[in-house]
Amino acid sequence: MGKMNTLKGNYIGKVGQTVGAKWKNLSTERVFTKPANPNTQAQQTVRSGFKAINAFVALFADQIRYKSALDTSGMSVRNAIVKLNKEMVAGNTFTKANLVISKGGLQKVAGEAATANAGKVTVTWTAPTATNFTENAKLVAVMVQEDSGMVEVVEAAADARTLTSTLTFITGDVDIYVYYLDKRGSNKIASLSDYLTVTIA
Repeated sequence: MGKMNTLKGNYIGKVGQTVGAKWKNLSTERVFTKPANPNTQAQQTVRSGFKAINAFVALFADQIRYKSALDTSGMSVRNAIVKLNKEMVAGNTFTKANLVISKGGLQKVAGEAATANAGKVTVTWTAPTATNFTENAKLVAVMVQEDSGMVEVVEAAADARTLTSTLTFITGDVDIYVYYLDKRGSNKIASLSDYLTVTIA
């Protein structure tokens, strides 16, 4: 069913054999065509890849909305991450270790390691040596325990060299993504994310 705006002379949705929609802030109309869905093997592969990566990224995407420098241009952070990993989606080759959740021009995190003690996760790293960091630069650690659904995003000054979760994770693996994020006025710049994992005994 379509919704018509008689004052603006446009509509959105299906009206008769036409479809009205917005495209780049313009009203458009086209002839309705029933979409094909042959469900080929290639489509099944892409759909499976999309389902796997989307389910995992959905656990933390909203929590890093304001801690990301990805170009979201009209899309959510989750969709931006999926787009960033389109090769894994297309080939249905999703692995947590190869997932990229941040990229940019800052120096990549170096010397990072993760340890666990009584359910708390501690991340350590080497202070950055690049000169393009400001006093606003942070290290962001995204900690995800998929089995329990527990997620925590922790940040610390880039040169602090250590941070610890406030959550107490239950027994199991915790996947950790670390990257630098620097704010320069209203702009943000980040580094390529790196992956760590730790097991809570």
